[in-house]
Amino acid sequence: MPLITRFIASQLSTLPQLPKVDLSGRVYIVTGANCGIGLEIVRHLVPFRPGKIILACRNFQAGEQARAEILRQAPDVDIEVWKVDLASFASVKAFAKRCHTSLGRLDGVAMNAGMMGAAYQVTEDGHEIVTQVNALSPIYLALLLVPLLRKTLQQDISAKKPLPNPYIPRIIFTASRIAENSPTKFFDPEHPLAQLDSKEGYRKGTRYDESKLVEHSLVRHLIGVVPDLVITSTCPGFVDTPLYRDGGPAALAARAIGRSSEVGARSISHAILLLYKSVNYYADCKPYRLRIDWMNRKEGKKFGINFWKESLAVFEQSSPGLLAAAGLTS
Repeated sequence: MPLITRFIASQLSTLPQLPKVDLSGRVYIVTGANCGIGLEIVRHLVPFRPGKIILACRNFQAGEQARAEILRQAPDVDIEVWKVDLASFASVKAFAKRCHTSLGRLDGVAMNAGMMGAAYQVTEDGHEIVTQVNALSPIYLALLLVPLLRKTLQQDISAKKPLPNPYIPRIIFTASRIAENSPTKFFDPEHPLAQLDSKEGYRKGTRYDESKLVEHSLVRHLIGVVPDLVITSTCPGFVDTPLYRDGGPAALAARAIGRSSEVGARSISHAILLLYKSVNYYADCKPYRLRIDWMNRKEGKKFGINFWKESLAVFEQSSPGLLAAAGLTS
């Protein structure tokens, strides 16, 4: 089925409502939780009375406003706003350290924060900003949190239906099927990170697509080296969200045919609650085969392996001992 046909069929599909579950005592983190899909994920979780939800936001004030709004819906749920900026490895590292010192357990992380393409910009860490925010930092944060998620495995993870039993701690990445449209011909399989970081390799119009493809590549490798947790990339569909705050054709299209943030969040919340094992991709509340043949060809495989190795080296340099703590040797 052609990409456009599958896209239209997906957009027109009716996604199921979430079943009623019991999340008593469970702890969740949602990044980018102050608006859009992230805020709707939190709204999905609060009726089930989790033990704690951390709203992880770059804009602390916006996070507090979201918290106040949610507490009007569920005043007895423990909700905190913690600052994290994915454009800064130091901020990501400080956030993870706070998690380890302040949280006794962690049952789920929704890696939802992201950004669209902008004018070429390099972060304080030396990486192109869209690549860092959408791909590098989510994986870096995931690896930093793996020990805490594994600590939770040693606690009570039994659950009542319809939750899977045991309810294995999980990391759910917000992905995009637009990765299927990424122009892979521009990728450098030998030195992928350097190419993505370079001004010469930057294309504003396709950088978001590229960042979601390379994030998906990293998540696939993460699944392979962290088999004891539940991990997936989840596509919310084409959603009218603040991601398109800068306007342009995509913003106009999102307003015309995009899903609401609530509907878009359903697949992610569904995976947070009901996914019982890792899958490479999840969309429309079910496993989905992402059609990127390039990833399975020689050049794509070389790109994926080298980008994974280069990314791990960057993370280890930022947090010496990270790989050993997460149980990785390479």
